[in-house]
Amino acid sequence: MPTPIESWKNRTTYQKLLTVALLLTVAVAMSVRRPAVVTAAEAAAAAEEDDDNPHLWKPKTRSVAVFKNGLGFFMREGDVKFRDGWCVAEHIPPALFGTLAIYSLNEKEAVDIVGSGPGEVVEFDGRDAPKDVASKRARLEASTNLKVQLYYKHKGQDRNAAGKLVSVGPEFVVLDSGSNSFAVPLVGITKMQILELPLRVHVQGDEEKPADKSTMGMAYLRKGITWIPDYTLKVLDDETAELTLRGTVVNAAEDLIHTDLHLVVGVPHFTHTDYMAPIAVGQKIRSIGAALAAQAVPQQVTTQIMNRAAIVSNAIQAPGLAAPGVVERPVADGGGDLKASLGNLPQMSGAASTDYTVYTKKDVTLRRGEKAIITLFTRKIKYSHIYRWSPPEGMKHFLVLHNQTDTAWTTGPCLAVSAEHPLSEDLLKYTPKGSNGEFPVTAAINVAHSKSEREIDRKLKAHSPATHVYLDLVTLKGTVHLRNYEKRDVKIIISNPIPGKPIEADADAGISVDPSKLKLLERAGSVTWAVTLKPGEQKTLTYVYERFVPSH
Repeated sequence: MPTPIESWKNRTTYQKLLTVALLLTVAVAMSVRRPAVVTAAEAAAAAEEDDDNPHLWKPKTRSVAVFKNGLGFFMREGDVKFRDGWCVAEHIPPALFGTLAIYSLNEKEAVDIVGSGPGEVVEFDGRDAPKDVASKRARLEASTNLKVQLYYKHKGQDRNAAGKLVSVGPEFVVLDSGSNSFAVPLVGITKMQILELPLRVHVQGDEEKPADKSTMGMAYLRKGITWIPDYTLKVLDDETAELTLRGTVVNAAEDLIHTDLHLVVGVPHFTHTDYMAPIAVGQKIRSIGAALAAQAVPQQVTTQIMNRAAIVSNAIQAPGLAAPGVVERPVADGGGDLKASLGNLPQMSGAASTDYTVYTKKDVTLRRGEKAIITLFTRKIKYSHIYRWSPPEGMKHFLVLHNQTDTAWTTGPCLAVSAEHPLSEDLLKYTPKGSNGEFPVTAAINVAHSKSEREIDRKLKAHSPATHVYLDLVTLKGTVHLRNYEKRDVKIIISNPIPGKPIEADADAGISVDPSKLKLLERAGSVTWAVTLKPGEQKTLTYVYERFVPSH
């Protein structure tokens, strides 16, 4: 035969009956002579109520603009009802100075007061708030399901109790601290403080009347989130490649649940990134501790659901009521250790352009401490080849990537592959749309190249800058030899540094001098060619320059 308790467990009303039993036990523990704190109907209604208080604003993160320098611009939204135009909130973000904004999305409403502190305090003294029982009950009912601390008089003694306000009855208020429950006489309550909700917001409606309900937003810039771009370039044929951009998002800031991420190329100018918004500086919130943990409640008691009422028995009543556990902790921090989260990842912190490019990924869930690789786009692009040579270094082969896509390409590491074989891994630099970017591949082993120089003239003691000091003017001729062993035309850009003053060169060369090196013994310049060689073609280029050297 099942016991009455086992029968109750199979019924949908079990939880409601348990609530009544708990309230009855609380009344006995408080030495109250009334048969119950609240009626069974009131207890059942309280059990069915939603856990959220309608005046508690819980804005959810809707979008984040993530910059590559470790900053993120967060935007939150949420619906809320107001009590005389006021609502409370837990979230005070570690916003940077000058970037925190709280606003109403209704154009006829305005947020006119934003306050922060240890929590709203109401004194039932006839000045701050009326002290009659009906006014107290109305004010306490507006705080149902919030964590509060109540100060009250009972049997001539000043007491206080902290916990979640779960019910307001005709004579008593019931608090639940998680490990204990308290029945506080309503008539004796003198003060209430809201816990863990340091933010207070007042919204003024149309015609300067307090608003009733609204959708409000919060925007702020904070540290602790960044993204690192990287590319894969897959060569498809002689003219076409597939470029894929991915972003590694490192989140050490806060949980992002179904949030739109906007990964931004370029960094706006933020002057006060070393300072927090004044409303967030030094804030603490009071949270209820496990006051009864040291009471050593037997494990067999806590594991039996029908013995919950034993937690508020007379054996542990006095210390639990006399000193409810309240601890202080920071309201928010500046994010986790982003540097540690990044590890050895390359950090692209500089602005890539004076303009901004934004890559958007919608509906992302990424909790604090997590990293995620997000594919931002995959595009087919055209490419070509170019060879660059700056003696005495070897000639290098580059792929010229033609950006005819609808977006700029941000700076990031790129892996180039062809037919499942790697070609190169290097940095793809910022490339605006409509322009070309060069990506290094390898040394140009199929284009033979060499350079030689010889002296063709010398004027002895051509210049004497001081007594017994003479300089010779030497003229040299250089020769560059090229030969193409590729099976296609190759375009070669030669930038030849000259340790003197270049005076002539063939094949439509560009001649320039270094304006920072004009002293006779320091003169320098360069000769530049752009030539195209067909398969098997060879070419010889010449140049002439002069330089001063000490006479011997």
